[in-house]
Amino acid sequence: MKVNPFHSKKPGTTVYHDNNKCTEGNNIEKENKVPGTGGKSRCDHCKRLG
Repeated sequence: MKVNPFHSKKPGTTVYHDNNKCTEGNNIEKENKVPGTGGKSRCDHCKRLG
């Protein structure tokens, strides 16, 4: 399901997520998860999920 965009604040991350079924997005630790796209590209897994 689509959710508001979020990304990891960890250095070296290059994508944002916008689907709550994305395993990569769900693996972001709570303390590193920040709202918004962060100027990053959309995650390929989120794209496939719709």
